[in-house]
Amino acid sequence: MTAGTDLGYLIKTFGATKADVTFNRLPKVIQAAREVISDDEVVGYLMCALDKPPQMTGLIFCDYRHDFPEGLPMWTPPVVERLYRGGYLVVQAQGGGLYVIAHWYYENGGLHPFFEVH
Repeated sequence: MTAGTDLGYLIKTFGATKADVTFNRLPKVIQAAREVISDDEVVGYLMCALDKPPQMTGLIFCDYRHDFPEGLPMWTPPVVERLYRGGYLVVQAQGGGLYVIAHWYYENGGLHPFFEVH
């Protein structure tokens, strides 16, 4: 796995695994959410999140379990509780894991696709 340090994008080389995928820096919306909510129970932070009851979906970052590669789409287990902390929606999934909604997909607007989140 190689990545351009100043370019801000990833290059996957032949034979790389999901463990080899890393980001040079996290999106600003993820950084901001982590500054406000840095709970040990947080499984991950979702960007471009969509509410698809009974689950949530989005691009996951900071998954301490390393079940999902950084920045790739994932589905949460069924959501059992929703609460707000520090201005962010935090959903508790079946099994107790917490997911912080750092950014909603609808916030991209018509001019900014999901890969241009600031």
